[in-house]
Amino acid sequence: MPCPGAEEFVELLASGGGGGYPSDLADDQWALVEPLLPPARVGPKGGRREEHPRRRIVDAIFYVVRSGRAWRQLPKDFPPWPTVYRYFTWWHDDGTVERIHDALRGWVREADGRGAEPSAGLIGSQSVRTAAPAPAPAPAPARGFDAGKKIKGRKRFIVTVAPAPPGYHAAVALAGTAPFRTTTRPWTWT
Repeated sequence: MPCPGAEEFVELLASGGGGGYPSDLADDQWALVEPLLPPARVGPKGGRREEHPRRRIVDAIFYVVRSGRAWRQLPKDFPPWPTVYRYFTWWHDDGTVERIHDALRGWVREADGRGAEPSAGLIGSQSVRTAAPAPAPAPAPARGFDAGKKIKGRKRFIVTVAPAPPGYHAAVALAGTAPFRTTTRPWTWT
């Protein structure tokens, strides 16, 4: 005999409105994100409808990002991990992730009484000691010498919009002086 109210509970979980995980979007948050997602992929003659609700896909992506778990460790109440990963890579490659990030950043800044786009940035740096390079067969990592602090190692830089919420960085770069290398990684879901 079915449990009374079970259908409503299952529907609530499937819609994402139950807030099963701290990373799940609330209804008002979903209302902001949903219009920023691309339309469903269909062929020239149409196609079948998507098997899993997009809200659950987005909730699963946020679960992986927030918890730091591997895609294969998604709980069973989310869509299968290959499906979630495929959507994430599609949205990352077509720029959807960046558009969502930029739109949300703009809304947060405007709600705080500032312009949607940052007008200034702060650059900070830190010298980090590294171990001596490995013996000959392994390639030597990029290392340099910070003469001001007299430290052998790497120097890392952080670019932050001014003023920024705690934990928000526009870019992070690592540099070594022998040979000089710079890696920039924008602060998005990746």
